[in-house]
Amino acid sequence: MRTIETAGTGNGDTRRTFARAARRTGMLALWLVLIASLTALFAPAASAHAILETASPVQDAQLAESPGAVELTFNERLDGGSTARLSVLNGDSKTVASGKPERTSQGKGLRLALPKLGEGHYTVSYSVISADGHPVEGAYVFTVGNPPPLTDAAELDPHAQLGHSSHNHGGDQDLTTTRFIFYASRALFFASLLVLSGLLLWGLRREPSAAERASRETWIGWTAQFGALATLVYVVLQMSNLTEGEPFSEWGRILTDTTVGRLYAAQLVLAFAALLLRGMGAYAGLAWTLLALIAEAWNGHAAAFSPAAYTLALDFVHLLAAAVWSGGLVLLAAVWHRERPEAGRFAIRFSKWALLSFLLLALTGALSTLQYLPTLSYLFETSWGTWLLIKIGLSLLVVVTAFLIRLRLRKGELPRAGLLRADLGMLGAIVLSVGVLTYQNPLPANQPISYHEMGTDMHVTLRISPGAPGDNAFTLKIWLPDKVGAPKKVALRLRPLGSGDVGFIDVPLEAYEDSELDDFPDFAKATFQSKGPYLAFRGRWEAQIRVTDRTDTEIVKSTTFKIY
Repeated sequence: MRTIETAGTGNGDTRRTFARAARRTGMLALWLVLIASLTALFAPAASAHAILETASPVQDAQLAESPGAVELTFNERLDGGSTARLSVLNGDSKTVASGKPERTSQGKGLRLALPKLGEGHYTVSYSVISADGHPVEGAYVFTVGNPPPLTDAAELDPHAQLGHSSHNHGGDQDLTTTRFIFYASRALFFASLLVLSGLLLWGLRREPSAAERASRETWIGWTAQFGALATLVYVVLQMSNLTEGEPFSEWGRILTDTTVGRLYAAQLVLAFAALLLRGMGAYAGLAWTLLALIAEAWNGHAAAFSPAAYTLALDFVHLLAAAVWSGGLVLLAAVWHRERPEAGRFAIRFSKWALLSFLLLALTGALSTLQYLPTLSYLFETSWGTWLLIKIGLSLLVVVTAFLIRLRLRKGELPRAGLLRADLGMLGAIVLSVGVLTYQNPLPANQPISYHEMGTDMHVTLRISPGAPGDNAFTLKIWLPDKVGAPKKVALRLRPLGSGDVGFIDVPLEAYEDSELDDFPDFAKATFQSKGPYLAFRGRWEAQIRVTDRTDTEIVKSTTFKIY
């Protein structure tokens, strides 16, 4: 019996011992959970993803020479199984390095070799995945040399070239009587220049018929007289426009001290010298033609673009081809009225040169347009583009008319009078379109960017000036409710749209004292500014404003805009 009792007592003690151990274990587990929770609550937040620690070149670097490579180093290893992207874009948003980035710093860095870079602003864009699977992307800008600003609408304004404020007589405005007179004077001047130059060039042809020679000499005399008057009116109107609001003495300064004025003076001298061309040798006419077309090319949009030698050469060849076609067409009509059979023989010769002229006009016109415009979409954003499309349409109609005339010539028939009149009419329409076209600006004008948005939780204003590619001044104003107080953190980020996967560029902001009277009741204002080439190239951009208040609440506003 004792044995049995002893055994029973031992089993009870064991159960009590297990129960106490279980309670202690549960309490220990509870304390561990509590400690872990408190540790997680009060411990500093750990980095959730990789952070860019160093970069070479650094953000906003101003380099005298091209760097050999771009090198980025992050604070932790990058995912070895993913493809890291690192690219460098130039001012045309084109990639300048075609190679693949190599891994460095034991898997924490990337290096991309660069070719020799010219002067300009360059955007570094990166997109990587850290070892823990978090994507990281960003972008920044560095500069090589002292790049000049890109050609924009202001550089094509003759008023700005002379140091005057523009009166915008040639801008994208409604047609007024004054503007019509300007267009008409330019068209008449241009028509006389092309026809007279063309007639002089056709004088180089060997053994012309008596009818062709007589018609050409007659029309050279008439066109020279008309051209002298048209040039005088054109130059006087131009000078009046350029000196509006200025004393008359400004005429002398412009005509003698500025490139624009000297070219106007040269065109006047050449116009009156043309009165002496009738009866002079063919080579004298050739010299006059070359000088007149060079002066006209130099006085156009081509002189404002780079490389100037290339754009001026394209414009000169374009004018030369237009002169051959214009002068030949007028000469054909003159011979047709004088002697029909000879007109048929001349038409056969003219059709070959007209075809060559049109091929040159199309080629040089296309190359010039591509040089002037960063993208062909600009054709639909300016009056210059609209008139250029009209000119192209008229030129296609000329091709159709020339084809019909050529068909009759192949049958041994003379061109119909209606076809010749249509061809001459379209010549006049093309010249008129050119007269308007040359007063328009091929590039849309950049304007300072201003964005303002009101809200119950925040008011925001962002200004960017001049709102053009390259260096800009940034002003950011934030108004938060008085009960919220000053912002804890403010960030301005810029991202190009339509330029691939370029990340946001962070604009470094500095607080400043604002003197503008733009306060709002019950709101406190914070103001920031910056300056730099953070809008590195043309196109559409997004500006993102991120504001964190002292309660760690983040408010995000964004706007989009386009720079040319």
